[in-house]
Amino acid sequence: MSDLEKRDKTATIRAAVENFFEVDSVKHEPFDERDVASAVYSVDTKFGHATVFFRAYNDKLVLRMIIPLNADEKERSKVAEFLLRANYGLKVGCFDFDFDDGEISYRIALYCGEDEFAAPTYEQIDFAVVVGLLMIEKYGDALVKVMFGLLEPQEAVESAEQND
Repeated sequence: MSDLEKRDKTATIRAAVENFFEVDSVKHEPFDERDVASAVYSVDTKFGHATVFFRAYNDKLVLRMIIPLNADEKERSKVAEFLLRANYGLKVGCFDFDFDDGEISYRIALYCGEDEFAAPTYEQIDFAVVVGLLMIEKYGDALVKVMFGLLEPQEAVESAEQND
C-alpha cells in the first residue's frame, strides 16, 4: 500500500469522526498533525469528566478515554489489580494503566480493514464513545476508593458490579 493510499484512508477515518462531532454538536479540538482529535465529556463520577482522544490510523480508529486522576506510586499495584479485575469479562474495550506515571484510561479500537476498507460509521463511533464513558462511570467511583486506600481492589470491583 502506498503512502498516498494510507493517507487517503486516514483522511476518510478523520472525516467520519468530524461528521460524528458535527452530528452530535460536540465541542472538540480538531485533528492535529498526529491525526489526534479530542473532546471532553462529563461523566457521573467523583472526578466529573473524561477526555476522549480519537486517533486515526490508516486501518483503524482508536479511542482513549483518559480520567483526570493519576494513581500515586504507592497505590499503583492496587490500582493495577483493580483494573485487571474490572477488565475480566468486558466485551468491548478495556482499561489501560501506565505504571510509569499512574495514568488511567479506557481504550476501544474500531478496525476498518485494509483490503476491504470501510470507515467507521456514526453509529460505531457513537457506540464506542458511549460504552467507554459508561464503563468509566460504572467503575470510576470504586477506582477512586482504591486510589485513596478506602477499599481493596476485589471489594471495589464487586461493589461496582453489584447491580450487573
